[in-house]
Amino acid sequence: MSTVRLLVEIGRSGRPVHEDVPAEQVGSKWRLLASPGLVMGTAAGDLLEVYENRDFEVVERGQNIAVHVTTPANAAAELDQLKTKLERMGGWCDGIGWTRDRTSALSVFTIPYHAGFEAIEAVCNEYEHAVPTGEWYYANVYDPDDDETPLNWWLD
Repeated sequence: MSTVRLLVEIGRSGRPVHEDVPAEQVGSKWRLLASPGLVMGTAAGDLLEVYENRDFEVVERGQNIAVHVTTPANAAAELDQLKTKLERMGGWCDGIGWTRDRTSALSVFTIPYHAGFEAIEAVCNEYEHAVPTGEWYYANVYDPDDDETPLNWWLD
């Protein structure tokens, strides 16, 4: 499987931080095959123009919503329940990454936009209620620069 290297941020050291994301090359562009776990503002199915410095621009949306979920190690059953509910909406888990000490994990989910924000929020809020130390957030709904301004790609 091919991957594309994307810029996450410039680290405190001044060096770039990258994430390699499963993707297929389409001409000079890249279509993501999974939603990233560190890169914000994009999701599986998006077509990206990737620049030499590995920054990118989304040139076509894949109509998927990326959701990141943090989970403490003792809440695996609740995470499994959330995964099952998101799969019923047509979603899938792109991956789970554990911290080095295995005390918590970040899970990345992709859910088709047509599932609806209300339905996604209902199951994610239910998870967060069951796991007060867990949290979820949209990875491609708000502008990564301020985490507040809606990207509104779903209105196009």
